[in-house]
Order: sequence, then structure tokens, then C-alpha cells
Amino acid sequence: MKKILVLITLLLSVFAFSDVFVENGKVVFTFEWEGAKVVYLAGTFNNWSPTALPMEEVEPGLWRVELELEPGTYQYKYVIDGTMWREDPNAPGYVDDGFGGYNGIFTLVEKEGELFIVGPEKKGGEKKYEPNPNRKDTIFVEDNVVVLRYYNPDAEYVTIAGSFNNWNSEEIEMYQIGDGWWEGVLELGPGIYEYKFVVNGEEWVTDPNAFAFVDDGFGGKNGVFEVYEEDGVLKVKSPVEETAISEPTASEKVEESFKEGVSVRDGYVVFVVKKPDASEAYVAGSFNNWSTNANPMERVGDYWVAEIKLDPGTYQYKYVFIISGNQVWQEDPYAPSYVPDGFGGKNGAFKLEEQDGELVIKPLEEKSEGTVPFFGKYTIDLEYEYATDTILKSLAGSHQLTLGVSTDLLKAYLTFEPTGSFLQSGLIYAGTEGFRVVGHYNTPILGEFPFNAQFHGTGFGAEVSFSQVKMLADVGFDTDATKDRFLVGASTGNFGAYFGVNYLFGAETESISGFFSFDVFGTKNTVWAGVTFPGTPLFFVNVTSENDVFDLTYLCYSKTSESEKGFLEGKMRVFDLELYGNYNFNNNTYTVSASYVFKETYALGVAYRYGDYNNFEEDPDKITVFGELRNDTAKARLGVTYDAYKNIFLNFHGEVTF
Repeated sequence: MKKILVLITLLLSVFAFSDVFVENGKVVFTFEWEGAKVVYLAGTFNNWSPTALPMEEVEPGLWRVELELEPGTYQYKYVIDGTMWREDPNAPGYVDDGFGGYNGIFTLVEKEGELFIVGPEKKGGEKKYEPNPNRKDTIFVEDNVVVLRYYNPDAEYVTIAGSFNNWNSEEIEMYQIGDGWWEGVLELGPGIYEYKFVVNGEEWVTDPNAFAFVDDGFGGKNGVFEVYEEDGVLKVKSPVEETAISEPTASEKVEESFKEGVSVRDGYVVFVVKKPDASEAYVAGSFNNWSTNANPMERVGDYWVAEIKLDPGTYQYKYVFIISGNQVWQEDPYAPSYVPDGFGGKNGAFKLEEQDGELVIKPLEEKSEGTVPFFGKYTIDLEYEYATDTILKSLAGSHQLTLGVSTDLLKAYLTFEPTGSFLQSGLIYAGTEGFRVVGHYNTPILGEFPFNAQFHGTGFGAEVSFSQVKMLADVGFDTDATKDRFLVGASTGNFGAYFGVNYLFGAETESISGFFSFDVFGTKNTVWAGVTFPGTPLFFVNVTSENDVFDLTYLCYSKTSESEKGFLEGKMRVFDLELYGNYNFNNNTYTVSASYVFKETYALGVAYRYGDYNNFEEDPDKITVFGELRNDTAKARLGVTYDAYKNIFLNFHGEVTF
């Protein structure tokens, strides 16, 4: 009983100043925010619904809500006015939210019929490990699993609880191996882990043979060990050297040698970030086409370091961590400057310049406060034919100008062409994350290139989002339709299904379409498909894949009319080689191309077109050699084509974004 009283006293002292606490058997959340009309609580306990749990304003600017929760581990955030997500500045603990921020986290445990909140270490906190020089060798790796042994001849049963299983005292049992010894096995990846033994379901015992000790937050000690990988083999060790009193740790050496963030060292751009709970880390950015594996980082203590050779220029980047088998993208908290990433977050950004023969990193110029977030794009396409009289004879040309604006409540753009109807296409989204209306003209609101063109392009609709589900309804219209057009459906992160009437392929019939995403052997895949009914089915199937070796941008097969036999088109990238191909089953024509990309800035390639032998004058065989120059804001492509009639053509495509 005395131990229970001490435990209660320590728990209360640890969380006396937390904004999450237990009162009368309920978990109480309090949050301070002045000026809000309403504040909601969202978390794993309500499937992250942003409006399901409104809080009560008990004092001006002080919000409170009580929940009845079962013992377990929970994550949460506050949602201000139903749209603005904010982390709890005084949460018991923190965990990455997968979008560059943090969720609050706590574990609710029950002791002697009473509920208590246990939280991990505060964000940015430093743990001090105490080496154990008198330990016996009872922790080792065998057959790629961690084995722990514990001596207690009087125990009836023993379990292991630790940071690897949310301190669950019943999940991992140990087994008797004779002479009073107990043995347990853990399947773990690289990382630092804390633990205790639980004897007879009641007594929590510190391992006397732990590699090292760390404060458990309740006046006692947890055992701690580090799992690491060497030459492809898992090994286990102490997270701190026994002689580390005067010798700096690996993390301290990083702090002395490198500046956390981005710096220049010996002609290389050095990226340094602290992430002790990650098993792998990578730098993804505009310099490697945002590859999640092209630039791995090396672990040095609690830090990850990467050195990349870059030419002077402007770059954007993010860190990609593997934590508990999950991929987590995070912005650099020490980036020289930031730019919007297009998904509600930020990319780190910097400008690399050469001054007096030395590379220097500079932040991007800050935009003044109140700047309206306009954006735009200008595109030009020109085609010339070589002629003996005029050298170059102009054959065709087109220009496009896109202007747009993006704010928290409005996203819109319009595309103009000097010829034809002038206004070529447009899209307007208005509203919040929970509800927004959409108007679109010659712009499908569903799918991706190339198959999105099969959906109807003009209409007016609405999106309603709750929890992780997004409902979509769209009414299409045009001057030629003899029937009404509409689409309804719902989607989550990995699955979506839609029903349409006169909405797919321009056909006057019903349709179903949708997508699903899945991982197979480290390859991330997404499949989209759509089909019409009744009558002769028209359909499309599109597949995208990504792994460490290649990115399949798309592979699409479509049959868009009853008279068609089908069309196959695909694009992929293997390391620095970009490949493209298509095949028309109606006339047996095809196009193939390959290009090599240099430093994500230049590309050289060749393309071959096998023409239509039933219409050879209009579509002859031809070969094209082309080069590209590309960066974050501009792209230029110049190609020279030679056809079967010995004609020579010059093609130019240019893009500028602003």
C-alpha cells in the first residue's frame, strides 16, 4: 500500500501542471486560446473528427472538455473554429503527426482501480543515461531478435513492458529456462528502448543487468538498451559508453562538428537533423526530384547527417524518416527559410551562392506581410519546318496563360488562350477543410493525368469532409448533353468509390469508378479504374508504383468509345533514366522515348514514332532528338525531328511559373 501511495504522489507531481489530467474517473482536457468562437478536441479516440467533441469555454479564453476513456495510448490535437489545427503546448508528450508537426500523446493506465496519465518525454527533452558497469551479459541478439534474461526463482510469471509496446504489462510474456532464470524475446528495429520486468502482474522491477538506466519519471529507474545494425546484422549495446564522463558522446561530436540545419563543409551541402526515434532517414528535395531514397542520411548518435554535392542554385527540401516502419515527412526546424509545400505545410528552402570561390547558403528573400498569394504559369509551343528558301518556316504556335490565387478559404485559377474561346479552362474551390464548393470549366475535378480527361470537365459541386472521409457530389453541364450529368462518391486516404450518370467518357450511360492504394514488398501502388454500363463497356485502368529502384508515373489502358480497340500509355523513371511509350490498338501505331537526366537540371533524349501506314502522309515514321533544361520555376525543351519523307522540323516548348 505504501508503494501505491508513493506512485500516486509522484504521478500527481509529474502532471500537476499538464493540461490533460484525470478527475473523478474522467480524462480532462483544458486549452487556452483567446478569440475563438469554438474549440474542438480531435484524436484517436474519435477517429480524428474535427467537430465531434466541442469544448466548453469555462473562463474567457479557457476551454475544457471531459471524456470517459478506457486504459490505452491516445493522440490528440485541438481544432480552433473547426479549421485551425493546433498542438497542445503542455501535452504530457509528443509524437510526429506525419505532416511536419506534433500530436499530443499520453497513456492512460489503471492501478488499483484508479486511472493515471503517463506521458513520454517532453518534446526537445534530453534523457541522461547512467551506465551500468556491474552488469552481467543477459541481453543479446539471437536469430535477429533481442533476447532478455532475468533471474527470479520465486516469481510465478514475468512479463516485459517498455517503450516498444506502450508499457503494456500483459502483452510480452517471459518463459522459464531453468535454475530460476526467465527469458523473453523482442522483435525490434534499430533504436533506443526503455523497459521493466513485471513480476506476478503487480511488481515492476528494474533489470539489475540493464546496459544503462534512466529516470522513469516516478522516482525509479528504467532499464535501457540500444539496438543497432552493423554489416546487415542487428546488435545490441548501451546507449552511453561507460567512459563517457570526459569523452564527448557521438551527438556532442555532431554538435561540435556540424550546425543543425543546413551548412556548407568542404564544398558539400551538409544536412543535420536530430531524430533519435527514427530507424532510417533521407533528404528529399528539388535536387533529387523529391526521391524518398536517393540521398540516405547517416546516423551519428541522436543525429542524422547527409552531405550532398550541389551546384549554385535555389533548392527546396524535407526530411523523410522511417519510424516504426512508417514513412514520416518533416520540415527542417532549422531551415534557412521556408516556402509552402502545396499541401498545407512548408518545405525548407535556401539559395546556394558562390562568393570568392566559396559556397555560401542564404535564405530566400522574405515576402512582405500581407502579400496576396497570387500565382501563375505561362506556356508556349512553337513548331517550325526547315525549308531551303526561308530556312525555318513557321507551322504552328500556341500560348497559354494561367492566373490564380490561393488562400485558406479560396483556391482558384483561370487559363487563357489568345485564340479560340479565349477562356480555355478554370477551377474555383471555396470553403474550409470541412466543407467547400467547387466550380470547374473544362477541368475535371477527379483523377490524375492521363485518365482524368475521361471525366466530365464542366460543372458545379461540393465536398464535405469529416474524420478521414471526403464526400463529393458534382453536377455536370454543357450545351450538347441530352441528359443530366452528375457524380457522387466518397473516399479515404487509401480507397475511393464513385457513381456517375452520363459523366464518364462523355457517354450517355451510368458508370462506376474508384481507386485503392496498397503496399507490396516495399512498393507503393495505386490503382484507378472506371467502367460504364449497361451496353458495351467503356473503361480505363491506371496504375502507379514507387519503390527504391523505379517510379512508375503512370501506366494507363483505356477504351473510350465503342469503335475503339484501346490505347495504352505509360511513363516511368529508373534512377536517372526517364522512359515513355504508347500504343494505339486501332491503327497499330506507337511512340517510344528515353532520356537521361543530369543533376535534375538537364535532360537529353531520343524518341521514335512508328506511323500509321493507312495514313502515312499525315502520320509517317519519325525520330526526334531533344534536350531539356528544367528547374523549380522554368522548363524549356528543344527537339529536332526527322521523318520518313526527309522533312526536318524544329519544336520548342517552354514553361515559366511565378
